[in-house]
Amino acid sequence: MINKRLSIKKLYVSEFAKFSAVLLSSNVLSQVIAIAVYPLLTRLFSPDVFGEYNWFLSLVGILTLITTGRYELAIVLAKTEKQAVALFQLSLLIAGICFVLFFGITAFWKSEIAALFHREQLVELLPFLPFYLLIAGIWQSLNNYFIRLKRFNNISSYNLFQSLFNSGLKCWFGFKGYLQHGLVMGHFWGQAIATLGSLIAGRKTLKPLKQWDKTEIINMAKTYSDFPKYKLPYGLLDAFAENLPVLLLSAYYGMEQIGLFSLALVMGFTPVFVFNKSVYQILYQKSSELMRNGAKILPVFMKYWKICLRCLLPFFVLFLFMPDVFFTTLFGSKWTGVGFYLKCMLPWLFLVVLNAALYFIPDLFSRQKTAMNIEIAYTALRLIILFVGAYFQNFQWAVALYCAASAVILAIRMLWCYCLINKYEFSLR
Repeated sequence: MINKRLSIKKLYVSEFAKFSAVLLSSNVLSQVIAIAVYPLLTRLFSPDVFGEYNWFLSLVGILTLITTGRYELAIVLAKTEKQAVALFQLSLLIAGICFVLFFGITAFWKSEIAALFHREQLVELLPFLPFYLLIAGIWQSLNNYFIRLKRFNNISSYNLFQSLFNSGLKCWFGFKGYLQHGLVMGHFWGQAIATLGSLIAGRKTLKPLKQWDKTEIINMAKTYSDFPKYKLPYGLLDAFAENLPVLLLSAYYGMEQIGLFSLALVMGFTPVFVFNKSVYQILYQKSSELMRNGAKILPVFMKYWKICLRCLLPFFVLFLFMPDVFFTTLFGSKWTGVGFYLKCMLPWLFLVVLNAALYFIPDLFSRQKTAMNIEIAYTALRLIILFVGAYFQNFQWAVALYCAASAVILAIRMLWCYCLINKYEFSLR
């Protein structure tokens, strides 16, 4: 029995190392490509264009969560392959409905929507919105299906090609003189091409999806109804809270300041999100499998946190003492101030990395409702802080307080997830 447990443990460790190497290597490469072009992009596009670009991405980033009802997250948790297929199909159906809905809204009321947000440039961009959301919904579903099947090579290929086309097309639009919407267009077509390539590359794996079982789809919609009930509002609140500085402060300050802060967000969160995505995808699948086998999961998280403290923390400390001239030399003289915002975000960013292994914990223990309540408090606190900063007309102060509050709430959330894991471990004794 002991030898059997040791062999299973070795298998999990070897799989974890293999999948980590595959995802992290491709994600690091895609991250390097994405960041490497920014010194060129900051010289092609002005700070106010970056501000508009990130404002638009903030808006569609929130709406993207609606496109699947968050049912795609349950694909990994499904007990059988038939249920996983039904959940995938359910996610696609919701994405199709959302496409039709947003297509009608943007076709008939695009001018009114642009006027509502005081963004005249939206009139030209809104027709792309329903297509962008449809593509995002397809990839979200496909990504989780690949995670369940351990097809991490497919995910790695998507990340790499998405980064290549995204970065290349942004530069191409910039050189061709499409300076107003070139960043948005490059982002849209980069994701579209990468998603289409993933569908083609994984066509053999996706053959089971051709068989539609209406009864099973309805059953899965009921079985995992907590995902749209709690996970969707939770995700919307999380996305809204993350994008609050760009969406809210743009009403009080010029797009140039928003552009400076947006560049800091991109430079800080691009490598963090790429790293977190790899960790999330691997640990989500691994933890689900361990729990299905009645095994402990805490050692996996403890090992991850030790690696973060030993290997990643020194880099965060190093950036804290990086002189501002480094950033102006890298991006150009018109980007003065980026270094200040990036340094304010460092504690927040490190806690985001530590929490990467915990975002799926409420799903594993069916505590989506509690997670949503925490997110409500989180969003309310950050909203109050931003309003205070806007009231005193101090953009830097508002950003600094926002980053500090984000770090504190993430530390509290991390402690809560740790308690849930500990409770589960105690039940196995």
